[in-house]
Amino acid sequence: MKKVTQKEFKRIETKYLVSQEKLPLLLKDLAPHLQADEFAQSTISSLYFDTEDFQMIQDSLANKYGKEKLRLRTYDTSANLNAPAFLEI
Repeated sequence: MKKVTQKEFKRIETKYLVSQEKLPLLLKDLAPHLQADEFAQSTISSLYFDTEDFQMIQDSLANKYGKEKLRLRTYDTSANLNAPAFLEI
């Protein structure tokens, strides 16, 4: 399998801040187009790893190797120590 490098793949994220007052209206408008999956009510908890001198985040911010990170993440309805955890690169 060919490794995809940062030069071949560009991730674009756009995030919007929605007020609590407008959220129900937005959800109502989106409802006919979206279906909640099994993770709809999950809480994502992440623990990021780095070197003692924070070299990974420095390299990421400098775009040295693209956006690389190493994290331990759980997806559960509530954060707890018994939730399955995933090591993600």
